[in-house]
Amino acid sequence: MSKRFLELTPTQLTNLSKQDFLDGIRASEGRVVGAYVCPFAANYVEKVSNAELVASFGADYITLEGYDPRNLQLPGLPSKNSEDDKFSKEFLQVEMGKGWTIPEIKKLTGRPVGMILLVPRDENEVFGGIYKESIYSTEMMQYLVDEGYDFICLCGYGQEALTKAVKEANENFGDKIVIEAGIPHGPGNIDGDFPSHNLRDMVTPEFVRGLAEAGADIIDIPAVGIVPGFTLDYVTKIVDAIHEGKALAASSVAHSLEASSSSVLERIIVDNKTCGVDMFNIAAGGVFESVTLPEAMQDICIAVKGKRHTYRRMAQSPLR
Repeated sequence: MSKRFLELTPTQLTNLSKQDFLDGIRASEGRVVGAYVCPFAANYVEKVSNAELVASFGADYITLEGYDPRNLQLPGLPSKNSEDDKFSKEFLQVEMGKGWTIPEIKKLTGRPVGMILLVPRDENEVFGGIYKESIYSTEMMQYLVDEGYDFICLCGYGQEALTKAVKEANENFGDKIVIEAGIPHGPGNIDGDFPSHNLRDMVTPEFVRGLAEAGADIIDIPAVGIVPGFTLDYVTKIVDAIHEGKALAASSVAHSLEASSSSVLERIIVDNKTCGVDMFNIAAGGVFESVTLPEAMQDICIAVKGKRHTYRRMAQSPLR
């Protein structure tokens, strides 16, 4: 029998099989929390990487987003080659954290590590900025598997394209890596293909059921109260459809509310646990779009799993 995610030590968390990863979350009954980290953004605490920060404040797993996986850097860590930090340390007092591998990051934090890949709606959609190198392809998937990532999260705003990508990823890599997929929040812009503010037109029971049938192990949806229209009743319908497809439901606390007040965060968590979600993804919009605030991370973890499990996750050495 697999152990609950809640009870796994850091060393156990970083050596899970795919099945134990999923069973451990399922057995924890809605008490698992992960955090997004943007590796190309500045570290929030001096001489501490954002990955270390969220791990130390209770996160059970780490999702990296918005970077080039072939050129990983985590500011706050010293670069393996000291010359890479020469300019930034002298003028910015920042170590760039170049040269670290995913197995090393997992060992350093004691947490499983995954990555977000974006799935274009069609050949005309182009992602720019920090996201231009984190685009889904079978070649990129193979690279991430070889690098030792524990899970991959496929995100996009084209229902057909996203479902097709999940099916392809499952056929090629479903036995090697956990596949998460979904639409965790709105697109941040309005064009002819996007409704002005109604994400319910995209995230429907039929859509999430299709992702599960295509092979998604975890399906990511907006949390209750994160985007307009995602009420308790509606999110419950979405979660029920995900569970009918035998997948896990991840509720995303995003849209800058991941750095809200304790009372707002507690309400979001309780509402979403009521809907039956299995796990919570905490987005990276703190005071800068790099990582949530450490106090918010702790508040969320305590609301999700109580002080006993939160303090143990915070206190246990990565060597345990």
